[in-house]
Amino acid sequence: MAGGAAVSADHSNAYTHLMDPRRKWYNNRRLMALNAWILLLTSSTNGFDGSMVNGLQSLPQWESYFNFPTKSRLGLLSAIQNIGALAGYPFAPYLSDGIGRKPTVFIGALIMCIATVVQTAAQSVGMFIGARFLIGFGLTFAANAAPMLVTELSYPKYRAALTSTYNSLWYSGSIIAAWATFGTFKINNTWSWRIPSALQALPSVLQVLLIWFVPESPRYLVSKGKEERALKTLAYYHADGNQDDPLVRYEFEEIKSAIEFDRTVAGNIGWKSFFSSPGNRKRVRIITSSALSS
Repeated sequence: MAGGAAVSADHSNAYTHLMDPRRKWYNNRRLMALNAWILLLTSSTNGFDGSMVNGLQSLPQWESYFNFPTKSRLGLLSAIQNIGALAGYPFAPYLSDGIGRKPTVFIGALIMCIATVVQTAAQSVGMFIGARFLIGFGLTFAANAAPMLVTELSYPKYRAALTSTYNSLWYSGSIIAAWATFGTFKINNTWSWRIPSALQALPSVLQVLLIWFVPESPRYLVSKGKEERALKTLAYYHADGNQDDPLVRYEFEEIKSAIEFDRTVAGNIGWKSFFSSPGNRKRVRIITSSALSS
């Protein structure tokens, strides 16, 4: 029985001889457009949030407006975004696989836009904390779907770099938030903290407005039986529209093989497999501890 495209153990080497060496991100309009859309899907909102909250707690205007919150309130204020994120985790993966990566990013970004409006207009510390819960809740949907969309759309040569960029841009949000708070601390009214709060919506607003220009994940399309559309997407961005390009055919067959393998595994393995053997239990401990440490 012949092996499929997904049999190769070294994907980078398998792709190398299939890629056109003349196709670079800076000399191909379609790759330039694709990379621009991919860079739109950043984690900068998350980075902005952590830095902004630290900055706001140092502002006398913020403290006095909210009647100098107690230490327990300040602790909740810092933790509530992560609590909101945890509340969204049970739903985000199913939404990403059910309706697609793009709609899930849109829903998450829209929730964050609404939450930042509430946060900016907050009249009490409870309202501010509730808005931050919503920010964390929406962030989970966007942060779950966006990395998959980045990985599944990227041109193979640039996949590692673009995937790394997603998390690296966390720091761009953090830096902007720090400077925004520094730039407004001399304003002697509530706008000293409302302006940084409003700026937090900027990455999410861009995603809401522009996400529909981003192509849908070919893997998701194949999983929903839309193989022709998936092939066209791969061909358009990875081979200037040539559906018979060797790289496009390889990627397309690899996606189909991977999905078929996943379906076979899903049909034979359930949640109990996480704890069915010492090796699997150890893997679960490693994954969980890595996430908590992060």
